[in-house]
Amino acid sequence: MSVAPVPEGLARPVRDEEVACYAEHGVVHLPGLLDPVWLAEAERIFGLVFGKERAEGLNELNASELAPMLQAMGAELLASNEEVSQAEGLFKLGTFNHLRVPDLRTLGIHAPLPEVAARLMGANRINFYGDQFFLKEPRSMHRTAFHQDAPYFHLEGDQCCTIWMPLDVVVKSNSAMGYIRGSHRWPIYAANGFVTRQPMPGSPEKPLPDIEGHEDDYDIQWVECQPGDAIVHHVRTVHGSTGNTTDRPRRAVSLRYLGEDCRYHPREGTPPDSQKSEHLSPGDPMASPEFPLIWTRDEGYLPEPVTG
Repeated sequence: MSVAPVPEGLARPVRDEEVACYAEHGVVHLPGLLDPVWLAEAERIFGLVFGKERAEGLNELNASELAPMLQAMGAELLASNEEVSQAEGLFKLGTFNHLRVPDLRTLGIHAPLPEVAARLMGANRINFYGDQFFLKEPRSMHRTAFHQDAPYFHLEGDQCCTIWMPLDVVVKSNSAMGYIRGSHRWPIYAANGFVTRQPMPGSPEKPLPDIEGHEDDYDIQWVECQPGDAIVHHVRTVHGSTGNTTDRPRRAVSLRYLGEDCRYHPREGTPPDSQKSEHLSPGDPMASPEFPLIWTRDEGYLPEPVTG
């Protein structure tokens, strides 16, 4: 069995069996991946989004406030009326803020994660697609609807993955992630409103089946994890999370990476905070100021990200 060298900043290498797991299932759990230095940096940067030192001008969605608005428009929420009435905390998302706060780019571009993405995807070049930060406060209750990342992203291709990293101990009662193994081979379905299965307005794709109501019909892997772990999933892998019914927060960071087979593909029916490019045309390789090239197999990490 080949053993890859451990990139500086990782506590261990990605193993061959983990590469095979990602290829087969479209998701892999990597326990104990991030070393303490980068875990502390992830904590610091999370504080710039949702902490006392939060930066100005951030792109933020409060799903807890969105839920009653969607309900008033006729959408059926995943949480019951009783659960919503018992909710005490908020469910908030911060998306694509690395373009607004340069410090946020540190984690996505300079942490040793592009090598992880390249090894799992078999890619020779890695571009950074963007960041997303999640906060489910204690007893925020709302679960995240099963969805794919693909209908929210303005791209097409197979070499796109999300690296999801918890900053708290995560179990099913405080919003563990669940993944349908093998769903990366499914077609692309409509984006939804996160706290509802209702498709986004204008989406040309059909909605996902009612997975929440028939979980036993699907091969769902619920992943309980620790700070320093990472879960990596394919852009089409269907995933969602439970509500946080505990008195502990659930904080997590998602970073998205692209390989060389991805091309720019603007989509309809996406949220307003989805990242488009002012510099790319449909079919262009994903290299622009929004999606910089940051690593190649021949050169390693580039001293300066390449933006075109």
